[in-house]
Amino acid sequence: MNRISVIHRLYAGFGLLCLIIVCWGAFNISIMSSFSGATDRLTSDVFPLSGSIQEMEAHRSETARYSVEVVAAGDQKVLNSQSDRLSGALSKLADSLDAVAASDSTAMFPELAAVNESANARLAELRRSVKAILGIKRQLLSVSDSVNSGLSHFLANNGEMKRTLVREGTEPAGQDIYIRDLFTTVMENLANIELLIMQMVSTENPSELNAIVENLRFNTSTFEQDMSALVNEVPRLEGLPSLVERFLAAVNDDAGIISQYSDYRQSRLELDLLARKIDLLLSAMASELDEARKIVADRTSASVFALDETALNSEQLVYWLLPLVVLIALARIGSAVGGIHQGAEHIRHGMDEQENVSQSVARQVSEISASVAESLESIDELVTTCDRLEDSVTSIESLMARFRIL
Repeated sequence: MNRISVIHRLYAGFGLLCLIIVCWGAFNISIMSSFSGATDRLTSDVFPLSGSIQEMEAHRSETARYSVEVVAAGDQKVLNSQSDRLSGALSKLADSLDAVAASDSTAMFPELAAVNESANARLAELRRSVKAILGIKRQLLSVSDSVNSGLSHFLANNGEMKRTLVREGTEPAGQDIYIRDLFTTVMENLANIELLIMQMVSTENPSELNAIVENLRFNTSTFEQDMSALVNEVPRLEGLPSLVERFLAAVNDDAGIISQYSDYRQSRLELDLLARKIDLLLSAMASELDEARKIVADRTSASVFALDETALNSEQLVYWLLPLVVLIALARIGSAVGGIHQGAEHIRHGMDEQENVSQSVARQVSEISASVAESLESIDELVTTCDRLEDSVTSIESLMARFRIL
């Protein structure tokens, strides 16, 4: 490692930092893609599905409200208006349910498959019940006035029959024990009939209503004989037979008011049962819609929590990775600075050695220069000596020449 130059170390550190940054960027891109996919699923699938469920609940509430108004309608005009609104609410409910079924909700939310199937079954049953309740309601409105009028006349006839008995039969009954027994029997029968009529008007149980009508007809089987015997004994009761005839016709004839009222009450009870059935169907559908809304809400919450968890993990990774990058960068910078210091020390040491060599060379050069100077001086002295010798030789030669001449 020490053999690697400082520049190469810097390059290696920079390359490592670039690699970390690239990996970090790829991770962020992956996180953002995950965010985008989850957000797209929420906005394109989950939120519209939640809106469809809320729309179904709104149409279900409208259906419940209009069904109550249909049952409470007081005339045909109001019934026709409320019937149209109820049919429209049912159609909207069916359309919204079809929209949910046509979406990819089953693939996204397998739990909704059972909810959709149950809701469709309840919607079909709801349509049948609404059709039946509209038919019964129209029939009731068509006979309501005649039944109420016939019942009023029936009760008025009974009241007149009882008043006639009391007014015209009390005095003869007090004078004759046989007439008194007949009078008492007839009055007791009338009291029983009145009680049965009150029970018939007030009962809400269809089986009880049928039993009361049968009992009422049974009590009239001997009533006509006792009344005829009493009229024969009391001539003052000559106006009573016509009242008794109308009473018996009203009770025993299939077209009499008791039969009409019994059918009317049976239809009313059937209407109430259908109304309760519709209410139960709509309540069950509301529970199923609540379940579907809870499923979607739970999945939405899970997606949001997953996004939050991913964001938190990414944030924590940034918090851990950023100090690591800084530490690596500082380590690389420290290593480079150390290398630079080491190189500077080598350079400084080399410069010191070079300076020592330079000084040694300078000293040697000085010594050589001094030696050369001394040599030059010696040479100068030698040259001077030579010159002197030459002069001496010349002088000697002159002297010798002179000696020859002599």
